[in-house]
Amino acid sequence: MTKEELLQMTKEILQVGDDENLYVLQLLLSGLKRKQYHEKGSYIGALLHAEGEFKDNHFTIKIPNTPIIQNSLQIVHGGITATLLDSAMGGLVHHVLPPDKTAVTTEIKINYVAPGVGKELTCTTNIIHKGNKTVVTEGKVFRDDGTLIAHSTASFFIINRS
Repeated sequence: MTKEELLQMTKEILQVGDDENLYVLQLLLSGLKRKQYHEKGSYIGALLHAEGEFKDNHFTIKIPNTPIIQNSLQIVHGGITATLLDSAMGGLVHHVLPPDKTAVTTEIKINYVAPGVGKELTCTTNIIHKGNKTVVTEGKVFRDDGTLIAHSTASFFIINRS
């Protein structure tokens, strides 16, 4: 797609889009702009407007609950919840590994226990086991009213950073 075609598509959305369309476009563009200025983060993290914090061997990620991540029932899509969990648990693993190592997800198990509603989701993580070849983690996602919406465990395989 050319820049001109992209500009035309954006103009059409601006002309005929309702308030929600315009809000979603704003979220997408601000996420993309954020990625341009935060080289280390991923596009998905930027588009989700994720804010992460590593403290006391725990990693926490918060994301706003916006229409861009909701299903047709205005509940956070389960795949977004899974992405949040995988990103937070993976982020924790990367914080506890030495600089010459990295890790990839080898298994993830998620139990969804309540609908993802409210203004914000917070994922908290901790390490269950750290070995020489694998790390096992636990993650929990909470709504802004404190209700647990998902619980997960995941395994990560440690590899040499290239």
